[in-house]
Amino acid sequence: MNRIALALALLFAAPIAARAAAPTPAANAKQDYWVYIGTYTGFKNVHNSLPNGKGQSHSQGIYVARFHAATGTLDPASLAAPMINPSFLTISPDHKFVYAVSEDPTSVGPPLDHESFVSAFSIDQATGKLKLLNTVAASGTSTCFISIDKTGHFIFLANFGSGNITTIHIKPDGSLGETTAAIQHLGHSVNPTIQNMPHPHCIMSTPDNKYVIVSDLGLDKIYVYAFDDKTGALSPYDAPYVNIMGGGGPRHFAFGADGKFIYQLSEMSGNVDTFAWNESTVTLTNEQSINTLPKGFTGGNHSAEIFVRPDGKFLYESNRRTHAPNDQRGPDSINVYAIDPQKGTLSLVQEADSAGIMPRSFGIDPTGQYILSASELNNTIAILSIDASSGKLTPTGKVISVDTPVCIQFTPIR
Repeated sequence: MNRIALALALLFAAPIAARAAAPTPAANAKQDYWVYIGTYTGFKNVHNSLPNGKGQSHSQGIYVARFHAATGTLDPASLAAPMINPSFLTISPDHKFVYAVSEDPTSVGPPLDHESFVSAFSIDQATGKLKLLNTVAASGTSTCFISIDKTGHFIFLANFGSGNITTIHIKPDGSLGETTAAIQHLGHSVNPTIQNMPHPHCIMSTPDNKYVIVSDLGLDKIYVYAFDDKTGALSPYDAPYVNIMGGGGPRHFAFGADGKFIYQLSEMSGNVDTFAWNESTVTLTNEQSINTLPKGFTGGNHSAEIFVRPDGKFLYESNRRTHAPNDQRGPDSINVYAIDPQKGTLSLVQEADSAGIMPRSFGIDPTGQYILSASELNNTIAILSIDASSGKLTPTGKVISVDTPVCIQFTPIR
Protein backbone atom coordinates (compact mmCIF):
# COMPACT_ATOMS: atom_id res chain seq x y z
CA MET A 1 0.00 0.00 0.00
CA ASN A 2 1.44 3.43 -0.78
CA ARG A 3 1.52 5.87 2.10
CA ILE A 4 -0.55 8.53 0.33
CA ALA A 5 -3.36 6.02 -0.19
CA LEU A 6 -2.99 5.02 3.46
CA ALA A 7 -3.20 8.62 4.64
CA LEU A 8 -6.30 9.22 2.53
CA ALA A 9 -7.87 6.00 3.80
CA LEU A 10 -7.28 7.10 7.38
CA LEU A 11 -8.60 10.56 6.59
CA PHE A 12 -11.88 9.23 5.24
CA ALA A 13 -12.27 6.35 7.68
CA ALA A 14 -11.74 8.36 10.81
CA PRO A 15 -10.49 10.45 8.72
CA ILE A 16 9.08 4.86 -0.10
CA ALA A 17 21.26 -1.11 -2.59
CA ALA A 18 22.06 0.18 -1.32
CA ARG A 19 19.89 0.24 -4.05
CA ALA A 20 22.86 -1.61 -5.32
CA ALA A 21 25.46 0.40 -7.20
CA ALA A 22 24.52 0.66 -10.88
CA PRO A 23 25.38 -2.62 -12.62
CA THR A 24 27.88 -2.44 -15.45
CA PRO A 25 27.10 -2.93 -19.13
CA ALA A 26 29.77 -5.63 -19.18
CA ALA A 27 27.68 -7.93 -16.96
CA ASN A 28 27.82 -11.51 -18.22
CA ALA A 29 24.66 -12.35 -20.16
CA LYS A 30 25.16 -16.03 -19.25
CA GLN A 31 25.36 -15.29 -15.53
CA ASP A 32 22.64 -16.43 -13.14
CA TYR A 33 21.52 -14.09 -10.38
CA TRP A 34 19.74 -14.35 -7.08
CA VAL A 35 16.77 -12.01 -7.05
CA TYR A 36 15.77 -10.90 -3.55
CA ILE A 37 12.22 -9.70 -3.15
CA GLY A 38 11.03 -7.41 -0.37
CA THR A 39 7.38 -7.68 0.66
CA TYR A 40 4.74 -6.48 3.08
CA THR A 41 3.55 -9.17 5.48
CA GLY A 42 0.20 -9.74 7.13
CA PHE A 43 -1.55 -6.39 6.88
CA LYS A 44 -4.81 -5.84 5.02
CA ASN A 45 -4.62 -3.70 1.90
CA VAL A 46 -7.13 -0.86 1.63
CA HIS A 47 -7.64 -1.83 -2.01
CA ASN A 48 -9.14 -5.17 -0.97
CA SER A 49 -11.76 -5.02 -3.70
CA LEU A 50 -8.99 -5.53 -6.22
CA PRO A 51 -7.62 -8.94 -7.29
CA ASN A 52 -5.47 -9.45 -4.20
CA GLY A 53 -7.32 -12.38 -2.67
CA LYS A 54 -9.16 -11.05 0.36
CA GLY A 55 -6.84 -8.08 0.53
CA GLN A 56 -4.64 -9.85 3.04
CA SER A 57 -0.95 -10.43 2.41
CA HIS A 58 0.23 -13.93 3.22
CA SER A 59 3.90 -13.13 2.72
CA GLN A 60 6.27 -14.34 5.42
CA GLY A 61 9.27 -12.12 4.70
CA ILE A 62 12.10 -11.91 2.14
CA TYR A 63 11.84 -14.18 -0.89
CA VAL A 64 14.49 -15.35 -3.35
CA ALA A 65 14.31 -16.61 -6.93
CA ARG A 66 16.99 -17.62 -9.42
CA PHE A 67 17.13 -15.45 -12.55
CA HIS A 68 18.67 -16.86 -15.72
CA ALA A 69 19.94 -13.92 -17.77
CA ALA A 70 20.69 -16.11 -20.79
CA THR A 71 17.02 -17.06 -21.20
CA GLY A 72 15.25 -14.27 -19.31
CA THR A 73 13.52 -16.76 -17.02
CA LEU A 74 12.86 -16.57 -13.31
CA ASP A 75 12.44 -19.68 -11.17
CA PRO A 76 9.61 -19.86 -8.63
CA ALA A 77 10.32 -17.85 -5.49
CA SER A 78 10.90 -19.39 -2.07
CA LEU A 79 11.21 -17.90 1.39
CA ALA A 80 14.78 -16.71 1.98
CA ALA A 81 14.24 -15.41 5.51
CA PRO A 82 11.19 -14.80 7.70
CA MET A 83 10.80 -11.12 8.60
CA ILE A 84 8.06 -8.59 9.28
CA ASN A 85 7.50 -6.09 6.45
CA PRO A 86 10.89 -6.20 4.69
CA SER A 87 9.75 -3.46 2.34
CA PHE A 88 13.17 -2.37 1.09
CA LEU A 89 16.47 -4.22 0.69
CA THR A 90 20.05 -3.50 -0.24
CA ILE A 91 23.00 -5.79 -1.00
CA SER A 92 26.64 -5.25 -0.02
CA PRO A 93 29.14 -4.40 -2.79
CA ASP A 94 30.90 -7.75 -2.24
CA HIS A 95 27.55 -9.59 -2.69
CA LYS A 96 27.90 -11.39 0.64
CA PHE A 97 25.21 -9.65 2.71
CA VAL A 98 21.62 -8.44 2.47
CA TYR A 99 20.25 -5.62 4.64
CA ALA A 100 16.51 -5.13 5.04
CA VAL A 101 14.27 -2.66 6.82
CA SER A 102 11.32 -3.87 8.85
CA GLU A 103 8.79 -1.15 8.21
CA ASP A 104 5.53 -0.40 9.96
CA PRO A 105 3.58 1.17 7.08
CA THR A 106 0.78 2.32 9.39
CA SER A 107 3.07 4.64 11.35
CA VAL A 108 3.19 7.91 9.42
CA GLY A 109 4.39 10.18 12.21
CA PRO A 110 6.03 10.42 15.63
CA PRO A 111 6.32 9.46 18.43
CA LEU A 112 8.40 6.30 18.13
CA ASP A 113 5.54 4.04 19.12
CA HIS A 114 5.99 1.85 16.05
CA GLU A 115 9.74 2.00 15.61
CA SER A 116 11.19 0.31 12.55
CA PHE A 117 14.16 -2.03 12.58
CA VAL A 118 16.88 -3.09 10.17
CA SER A 119 18.40 -6.56 9.90
CA ALA A 120 21.63 -7.96 8.46
CA PHE A 121 21.74 -11.34 6.69
CA SER A 122 24.52 -13.41 5.12
CA ILE A 123 23.85 -15.05 1.75
CA ASP A 124 24.13 -18.80 1.26
CA GLN A 125 25.45 -18.85 -2.30
CA ALA A 126 24.38 -22.46 -2.84
CA THR A 127 20.72 -21.93 -2.05
CA GLY A 128 20.14 -18.16 -1.91
CA LYS A 129 18.77 -18.54 1.62
CA LEU A 130 19.60 -15.85 4.16
CA LYS A 131 21.06 -16.31 7.64
CA LEU A 132 20.16 -13.64 10.18
CA LEU A 133 23.21 -11.94 11.69
CA ASN A 134 21.51 -9.33 13.89
CA THR A 135 18.76 -6.73 14.10
CA VAL A 136 19.06 -3.14 15.37
CA ALA A 137 16.69 -0.19 15.76
CA ALA A 138 16.37 2.18 12.82
CA SER A 139 15.93 5.13 15.19
CA GLY A 140 12.82 6.14 13.26
CA THR A 141 9.36 5.05 12.16
CA SER A 142 8.04 3.72 8.84
CA THR A 143 11.57 3.25 7.49
CA CYS A 144 10.94 2.95 3.76
CA PHE A 145 14.38 3.03 2.08
CA ILE A 146 17.83 1.60 2.71
CA SER A 147 21.06 1.91 0.74
CA ILE A 148 24.73 1.19 1.33
CA ASP A 149 27.79 3.36 0.82
CA LYS A 150 30.41 2.49 -1.80
CA THR A 151 32.83 1.05 0.79
CA GLY A 152 30.19 -1.32 2.18
CA HIS A 153 30.86 0.00 5.70
CA PHE A 154 27.66 2.02 6.31
CA ILE A 155 23.96 1.84 5.57
CA PHE A 156 21.66 4.82 5.13
CA LEU A 157 18.01 4.83 6.21
CA ALA A 158 15.12 7.10 5.21
CA ASN A 159 12.57 7.15 8.05
CA PHE A 160 9.37 8.27 6.34
CA GLY A 161 7.18 8.34 9.45
CA SER A 162 9.43 10.18 11.90
CA GLY A 163 10.95 12.50 9.27
CA ASN A 164 14.59 11.73 9.97
CA ILE A 165 17.56 9.96 8.35
CA THR A 166 20.08 7.70 10.03
CA THR A 167 23.41 6.05 9.26
CA ILE A 168 24.52 2.76 10.83
CA HIS A 169 27.99 1.21 10.85
CA ILE A 170 28.55 -2.25 9.37
CA LYS A 171 30.98 -4.47 11.28
CA PRO A 172 33.66 -6.54 9.50
CA ASP A 173 31.52 -9.69 9.85
CA GLY A 174 28.62 -7.98 8.04
CA SER A 175 26.51 -7.43 11.15
CA LEU A 176 25.17 -4.02 12.12
CA GLY A 177 26.81 -1.85 14.75
CA GLU A 178 26.23 1.60 16.17
CA THR A 179 24.30 4.52 14.72
CA THR A 180 26.83 7.05 13.42
CA ALA A 181 24.47 9.82 12.28
CA ALA A 182 20.87 10.86 12.91
CA ILE A 183 19.43 14.04 11.39
CA GLN A 184 15.88 15.29 11.88
CA HIS A 185 14.23 17.16 9.02
CA LEU A 186 11.87 20.02 9.89
CA GLY A 187 9.02 21.84 8.19
CA HIS A 188 6.15 21.06 5.83
CA SER A 189 4.96 21.69 2.28
CA VAL A 190 1.70 22.54 0.54
CA ASN A 191 -0.40 19.34 0.71
CA PRO A 192 -2.07 19.31 4.17
CA THR A 193 -2.87 15.59 4.06
CA ILE A 194 0.54 14.10 3.40
CA GLN A 195 2.99 17.03 3.57
CA ASN A 196 2.25 18.38 7.04
CA MET A 197 5.68 17.14 8.18
CA PRO A 198 8.93 15.79 6.71
CA HIS A 199 8.87 12.41 4.96
CA PRO A 200 12.33 11.34 3.70
CA HIS A 201 11.77 8.71 1.02
CA CYS A 202 15.14 8.01 -0.63
CA ILE A 203 18.77 8.28 0.50
CA MET A 204 21.91 7.34 -1.44
CA SER A 205 25.57 8.32 -1.60
CA THR A 206 26.99 10.05 -4.66
CA PRO A 207 29.26 8.11 -7.04
CA ASP A 208 32.38 9.51 -5.37
CA ASN A 209 30.98 8.55 -1.92
CA LYS A 210 31.70 12.03 -0.55
CA TYR A 211 28.08 13.15 -0.28
CA VAL A 212 24.66 11.74 0.51
CA ILE A 213 21.53 12.92 -1.28
CA VAL A 214 18.06 12.67 0.28
CA SER A 215 14.63 13.11 -1.30
CA ASP A 216 12.02 14.39 1.17
CA LEU A 217 8.46 13.82 -0.05
CA GLY A 218 6.95 15.83 2.79
CA LEU A 219 9.07 18.94 2.21
CA ASP A 220 9.45 18.94 -1.59
CA LYS A 221 13.20 19.21 -1.16
CA ILE A 222 16.36 17.35 -2.17
CA TYR A 223 19.01 17.58 0.53
CA VAL A 224 22.78 17.28 0.13
CA TYR A 225 24.91 16.13 3.07
CA ALA A 226 28.67 15.76 3.34
CA PHE A 227 29.56 12.15 4.19
CA ASP A 228 32.66 10.94 6.03
CA ASP A 229 33.16 7.34 4.96
CA LYS A 230 35.66 6.78 7.76
CA THR A 231 33.34 7.73 10.64
CA GLY A 232 29.89 7.54 9.06
CA ALA A 233 29.15 11.15 10.00
CA LEU A 234 26.72 13.29 7.99
CA SER A 235 26.72 17.08 7.98
CA PRO A 236 24.71 19.65 5.96
CA TYR A 237 26.63 21.16 3.07
CA ASP A 238 26.87 24.90 2.35
CA ALA A 239 23.96 24.72 -0.10
CA PRO A 240 21.90 22.18 1.85
CA TYR A 241 18.95 21.63 -0.50
CA VAL A 242 17.15 22.37 -3.74
CA ASN A 243 13.39 22.73 -4.11
CA ILE A 244 11.02 20.57 -6.13
CA MET A 245 7.69 21.93 -7.41
CA GLY A 246 5.33 22.42 -4.46
CA GLY A 247 3.09 19.41 -3.93
CA GLY A 248 5.28 17.21 -6.13
CA GLY A 249 6.41 14.83 -3.41
CA PRO A 250 9.92 13.66 -4.42
CA ARG A 251 10.04 9.88 -3.91
CA HIS A 252 13.02 8.11 -5.53
CA PHE A 253 15.94 9.25 -7.67
CA ALA A 254 18.52 7.59 -9.89
CA PHE A 255 21.99 8.57 -11.05
CA GLY A 256 22.89 8.50 -14.71
CA ALA A 257 25.49 5.91 -15.65
CA ASP A 258 28.31 8.50 -15.72
CA GLY A 259 27.21 10.10 -12.43
CA LYS A 260 26.79 13.55 -13.99
CA PHE A 261 23.00 13.68 -13.77
CA ILE A 262 20.38 12.85 -11.17
CA TYR A 263 16.81 11.98 -12.14
CA GLN A 264 14.27 12.78 -9.42
CA LEU A 265 10.82 11.16 -9.62
CA SER A 266 8.01 12.89 -7.73
CA GLU A 267 5.26 10.56 -6.52
CA MET A 268 2.42 13.06 -6.31
CA SER A 269 2.95 15.15 -9.47
CA GLY A 270 4.38 12.40 -11.66
CA ASN A 271 7.21 14.73 -12.69
CA VAL A 272 10.78 13.69 -13.42
CA ASP A 273 13.33 16.45 -12.80
CA THR A 274 16.75 16.19 -14.41
CA PHE A 275 19.53 17.74 -12.34
CA ALA A 276 23.13 18.21 -13.41
CA TRP A 277 25.35 17.07 -10.53
CA ASN A 278 28.66 18.91 -10.19
CA GLU A 279 30.96 17.12 -7.75
CA SER A 280 33.55 19.89 -7.69
CA THR A 281 31.07 22.63 -6.72
CA VAL A 282 28.61 20.31 -4.96
CA THR A 283 25.62 21.74 -6.79
CA LEU A 284 22.43 20.42 -8.36
CA THR A 285 21.19 22.41 -11.35
CA ASN A 286 17.75 21.75 -12.80
CA GLU A 287 18.06 21.05 -16.54
CA GLN A 288 14.58 19.74 -17.32
CA SER A 289 11.21 18.89 -15.78
CA ILE A 290 8.78 16.59 -17.58
CA ASN A 291 5.46 15.07 -16.60
CA THR A 292 5.08 11.33 -17.03
CA LEU A 293 1.27 11.19 -17.34
CA PRO A 294 -0.52 11.13 -20.68
CA LYS A 295 -2.18 14.31 -21.88
CA GLY A 296 -5.76 14.50 -20.72
CA PHE A 297 -5.35 11.94 -17.92
CA THR A 298 -7.76 12.88 -15.11
CA GLY A 299 -7.46 9.96 -12.68
CA GLY A 300 -5.25 9.56 -9.65
CA ASN A 301 -1.59 8.60 -9.90
CA HIS A 302 1.28 7.70 -7.57
CA SER A 303 4.60 7.46 -9.40
CA ALA A 304 6.86 4.90 -7.79
CA GLU A 305 10.22 3.61 -9.06
CA ILE A 306 12.96 4.95 -11.31
CA PHE A 307 16.12 3.38 -12.76
CA VAL A 308 18.64 4.03 -15.53
CA ARG A 309 19.64 1.10 -17.73
CA PRO A 310 23.25 -0.01 -17.14
CA ASP A 311 24.49 1.41 -20.46
CA GLY A 312 23.08 4.83 -19.51
CA LYS A 313 21.00 5.20 -22.69
CA PHE A 314 17.49 4.84 -21.26
CA LEU A 315 15.54 5.71 -18.13
CA TYR A 316 12.52 3.79 -16.81
CA GLU A 317 9.91 4.92 -14.29
CA SER A 318 6.67 3.36 -13.02
CA ASN A 319 3.22 4.91 -12.46
CA ARG A 320 0.45 3.50 -10.29
CA ARG A 321 -2.84 4.90 -11.58
CA THR A 322 -6.52 5.02 -10.78
CA HIS A 323 -9.38 6.26 -12.91
CA ALA A 324 -11.78 8.63 -11.18
CA PRO A 325 -14.43 8.47 -9.88
CA ASN A 326 -14.77 4.77 -9.02
CA ASP A 327 -11.10 4.06 -8.24
CA GLN A 328 -10.66 1.47 -10.97
CA ARG A 329 -7.00 0.69 -11.63
CA GLY A 330 -4.99 1.24 -14.72
CA PRO A 331 -3.41 1.44 -17.04
CA ASP A 332 -0.43 1.12 -14.68
CA SER A 333 2.69 1.83 -16.71
CA ILE A 334 6.44 1.74 -16.97
CA ASN A 335 7.52 4.67 -19.11
CA VAL A 336 10.68 4.57 -21.22
CA TYR A 337 12.78 7.67 -21.91
CA ALA A 338 15.87 8.12 -24.08
CA ILE A 339 18.70 10.02 -22.36
CA ASP A 340 20.61 12.66 -24.31
CA PRO A 341 24.26 11.64 -23.77
CA GLN A 342 25.51 15.24 -23.53
CA LYS A 343 22.64 17.17 -21.96
CA GLY A 344 21.24 14.35 -19.83
CA THR A 345 17.71 15.38 -20.83
CA LEU A 346 14.88 12.93 -21.47
CA SER A 347 12.58 12.23 -24.42
CA LEU A 348 9.65 9.82 -24.28
CA VAL A 349 10.12 6.55 -26.15
CA GLN A 350 7.25 4.40 -24.89
CA GLU A 351 4.48 4.20 -22.33
CA ALA A 352 4.47 0.45 -21.66
CA ASP A 353 1.96 -1.63 -19.74
CA SER A 354 3.56 -2.76 -16.47
CA ALA A 355 1.95 -6.22 -16.82
CA GLY A 356 0.38 -5.92 -13.39
CA ILE A 357 -1.54 -3.85 -10.87
CA MET A 358 0.27 -1.17 -8.87
CA PRO A 359 3.94 -1.49 -9.99
CA ARG A 360 5.41 -0.20 -6.76
CA SER A 361 8.84 -1.39 -7.78
CA PHE A 362 10.79 -2.99 -10.59
CA GLY A 363 14.38 -3.96 -11.21
CA ILE A 364 16.59 -3.94 -14.32
CA ASP A 365 18.71 -7.07 -14.51
CA PRO A 366 22.47 -6.39 -14.46
CA THR A 367 22.84 -7.28 -18.14
CA GLY A 368 20.26 -4.63 -19.10
CA GLN A 369 18.15 -7.11 -21.08
CA TYR A 370 15.09 -7.45 -18.82
CA ILE A 371 12.89 -5.65 -16.33
CA LEU A 372 11.27 -7.52 -13.46
CA SER A 373 8.05 -5.67 -12.65
CA ALA A 374 6.73 -6.16 -9.11
CA SER A 375 2.97 -5.63 -8.88
CA GLU A 376 1.92 -5.08 -5.30
CA LEU A 377 -1.81 -5.63 -5.71
CA ASN A 378 -1.98 -8.76 -7.84
CA ASN A 379 0.98 -10.52 -6.22
CA THR A 380 3.10 -11.06 -9.32
CA ILE A 381 6.51 -10.38 -10.77
CA ALA A 382 6.37 -10.14 -14.55
CA ILE A 383 9.36 -10.22 -16.90
CA LEU A 384 9.57 -7.61 -19.68
CA SER A 385 12.28 -7.73 -22.32
CA ILE A 386 14.24 -4.58 -23.21
CA ASP A 387 15.09 -3.85 -26.84
CA ALA A 388 18.79 -3.03 -26.88
CA SER A 389 18.58 -0.32 -29.54
CA SER A 390 15.26 1.40 -28.81
CA GLY A 391 14.91 0.71 -25.08
CA LYS A 392 11.30 -0.37 -25.61
CA LEU A 393 9.66 -2.96 -23.37
CA THR A 394 7.80 -6.10 -24.45
CA PRO A 395 6.05 -8.50 -22.04
CA THR A 396 7.56 -11.97 -22.28
CA GLY A 397 4.50 -13.61 -20.72
CA LYS A 398 6.68 -15.04 -17.98
CA VAL A 399 5.26 -14.36 -14.52
CA ILE A 400 5.86 -15.74 -11.02
CA SER A 401 3.73 -15.36 -7.91
CA VAL A 402 4.96 -13.54 -4.80
CA ASP A 403 2.60 -12.04 -2.23
CA THR A 404 2.76 -8.23 -2.06
CA PRO A 405 6.16 -7.70 -3.75
CA VAL A 406 7.52 -4.18 -3.22
CA CYS A 407 11.29 -4.34 -3.81
CA ILE A 408 13.59 -6.14 -6.28
CA GLN A 409 17.37 -6.57 -5.86
CA PHE A 410 19.84 -8.62 -7.92
CA THR A 411 23.14 -10.19 -6.92
CA PRO A 412 25.32 -12.55 -9.03
CA ILE A 413 25.52 -16.17 -7.95
CA ARG A 414 29.17 -16.79 -7.16
